[in-house]
Amino acid sequence: MKAISSSANPAFKSWLRLAAQPRAARRMRHALAEGLHLAQAALDAAAKVESVLLRQGARGAEVERLAEIAMTAGAVGHELAATLFDRICPADHGVGLMLEVEVPEFSLPVEATHDLVYLDGIQDPGNVGTLLRTAAAAGIGEVLAGPATAALWAPKTLRAAQGAHFRLRLHEQILADALPATLDGPWYGTDTKAAEPLWSAALPARSMGWVFGGEGAGLSPSARAICRRCVSIPIDAAAESLNVAAAAAICLFERRRRLSTSP
Repeated sequence: MKAISSSANPAFKSWLRLAAQPRAARRMRHALAEGLHLAQAALDAAAKVESVLLRQGARGAEVERLAEIAMTAGAVGHELAATLFDRICPADHGVGLMLEVEVPEFSLPVEATHDLVYLDGIQDPGNVGTLLRTAAAAGIGEVLAGPATAALWAPKTLRAAQGAHFRLRLHEQILADALPATLDGPWYGTDTKAAEPLWSAALPARSMGWVFGGEGAGLSPSARAICRRCVSIPIDAAAESLNVAAAAAICLFERRRRLSTSP
């Protein structure tokens, strides 16, 4: 276990960039997974763990167990002074454990025969993380994100997704114009003003894609242009709209319900 007590340490400077700059993970192809749950999810998925970061004085059977598993697999262990660890930790009262994981790169799907999700300009990292968690729970295995969407591997997104990153194939910086070639099926968008309610809309038996638009702005013109249909979720007249993560959950689980009951 290497002790780090200086903010001038090159490794610490690298972790500080990952913690402070949301898009640093995209450039550096590394991310920081904080806490027991994310660490366990990363290890269960056999993610490539580069470093184990422990807060000086952190103890606990689970912390030590997970750190040992990661280091046995080849990760380098670091014990950071408490002041340094706290500067890069996204949790105010964490357990004192972070893993530096490699961000995997996947080839863009071509005429996929499984359902896909596209995030179009969703800027809140909490919404993005919740949506990733929902997609994984609904059986989606692959999510694409447009250039205006919050960074998928940013610390706040990782925390909100609760380990879903390690169960999904994720693609960032994907233009909406590229979507038709990725899927052997139609793309559907969601729109509060769409005339067709989700409950009565015909959903294809084969693969399909869902486009979820940004908070407030909704679908961008380029994303709307590739959608065969747009559907709405009927809500009470007194309500303006649904949170995008809530709307996505309704759509994805309605799709799952129909597939499970189809002959």
